[in-house]
Amino acid sequence: MDGQDDAQPPSRHLATATLPARDRLPVWREAFGRTMVRLEIEPLCGTSFQAEGALQLLPGAALASVSSTPFRAQRTQRLIQGDACDMTILVTASAPIRVAQCGREAVLAAGEAIFLRSGERSDIQSPHAAHFTNISVPTASLAPLLPHCDDLAMTVIPKQDELLGLLVDYVALLQARHDSASGALRLLGAAHIRDLLAAVAGAQTGTTALERGGIRAARRRAIRAEIRAHLCEPGLSIAMISANQGISPRYIRKLLREEHTSFSDTVLELRLEQAHRKLLHPGYAMETIASLAHACGFGDLSYFNRCFRRHFGMTPSQLRNGAR
Repeated sequence: MDGQDDAQPPSRHLATATLPARDRLPVWREAFGRTMVRLEIEPLCGTSFQAEGALQLLPGAALASVSSTPFRAQRTQRLIQGDACDMTILVTASAPIRVAQCGREAVLAAGEAIFLRSGERSDIQSPHAAHFTNISVPTASLAPLLPHCDDLAMTVIPKQDELLGLLVDYVALLQARHDSASGALRLLGAAHIRDLLAAVAGAQTGTTALERGGIRAARRRAIRAEIRAHLCEPGLSIAMISANQGISPRYIRKLLREEHTSFSDTVLELRLEQAHRKLLHPGYAMETIASLAHACGFGDLSYFNRCFRRHFGMTPSQLRNGAR
């Protein structure tokens, strides 16, 4: 998979369910397999084939997600010769898969990942229906970040790897926002992907990974997600988030300072956003503003009203009445 091409749309999607039954496999093979992700894709013998795939092209990275019935995907010599870009690819899946490249073979458990090279023949088989994600960047772009990146092929990353979790979550965020991402954001997203890939690989090869921009961006997203998960708990504190994330409170403060905010300001912002959503949601129409404020973690109604008005430029009552 190449990086962003000006002649190609930044995101593409194909689902066999939208095609006539007789066209599903041939269209999938040609349009998604050979053209979009440059793989020969076949259903495993004796299975009925259904698949859905999305390809997101960034300036210097490509993200492909596929949900499929059991299949076999091959990177053949013909497809290699027709692809000018040498890519480093990380593959992760929700079900066990068998991967072969460079004369080596590995069986990955669900949640594990493996590095492949686009310039080498490869074979991936899944006997189960599964969701797969391929994360690709030009190998040359990793070289300044990771010495010996040419040797990554068939390096397996365990599912417990913290940096792999950060990378997978960050990719999911980019895929969810692909329609609204500007050119500048896509460029930044690709740079963050390279940082995270280099860090994931470096942790396995013994190369010290610097906390580059992509890693810090992914950590900030994980911190905010952790805060959201405990937003209304009385015990929410920076010590709790620190323990859950496995990083120090001091580092959390540093990461948030880089975005010109603090832990308390972040908690306040997220609580106000949750209150805003609930005030507009028909399902909470019978709830009083005081009960909604309390459910969002505010113990003082006057304080909630002041903060809400300062943040949104109107009182909670004005927002709710305007929505009605």
